[in-house]
Amino acid sequence: MFPVTSLSRADLFVTTALKRAPVLQAHAQSIAEELGAAFVPRSEQGLPRLFEAHPLALRALVVQADRLLLTQRTGEELFYHPNMAYLRLGNVLRGGRDLLTEAAQLSPGDSVLDATLGYASEAILCAHVVGDSGEVHGIEAVPELGIVVREGLKTVATDQVILNAAMRRVQVMHLGHHLEFLRACPSGRYDVVCFDPFFDQMLEQSRSIAPLRIFGSLARLLPEAVTEAQRVARRRVIVKTEKWADALEAYGITERIDSRGGKVVYGILPAR
Repeated sequence: MFPVTSLSRADLFVTTALKRAPVLQAHAQSIAEELGAAFVPRSEQGLPRLFEAHPLALRALVVQADRLLLTQRTGEELFYHPNMAYLRLGNVLRGGRDLLTEAAQLSPGDSVLDATLGYASEAILCAHVVGDSGEVHGIEAVPELGIVVREGLKTVATDQVILNAAMRRVQVMHLGHHLEFLRACPSGRYDVVCFDPFFDQMLEQSRSIAPLRIFGSLARLLPEAVTEAQRVARRRVIVKTEKWADALEAYGITERIDSRGGKVVYGILPAR
């Protein structure tokens, strides 16, 4: 994993739950060091008081006993959960169709790079398909979000054993922009590279990812990143977007897979 390049982040601090414990403090200090952010002892103070004491901070990462919590100065919160992976994997296990795995043409043993990880919902689905003999790596542009997801993939347990196993197989490889990683990646490193950037407008059925629009990166997918992904991919590059958007044409994508009643489309580009 590439190191986080920022040496000092005034926009973020790391702290612990109100009922502090030595193990939580050690964990929080380690995360703060990785992020280049300040570790702030809780000292039985509420988060509003901590934000008052750090006027430049826009958000805090709180190390709790069972999870990591991202919170904005304005009160919005995010913690890890597998999001739509629960429903989509259940559909696949019942023999249903999934557009991503169909577009990617995944098989056991394949290697996949999810360049826009988010909650890792699609990475988890890929990890189920490629199995123990495959690999799924993820990149998250916002380092503190990537750490929350990385920790959650290792520790969160659902009532689906198969889902839990797929979560554990997803590895967060880079905290930072995917273009940094792609430029340094050997040609043909992965079978498939996937992009799922934020849509211009949030779809009604995607309300569950609303916190990601607050804490994640809303930057547009760059044509250069798609070109680099074609070099890094052995077989194909997948770009997800709104069904009626014209975004795919900007990347030279003409092949696509969608469903009659669906609102998203997966564009397909061959590797170079």
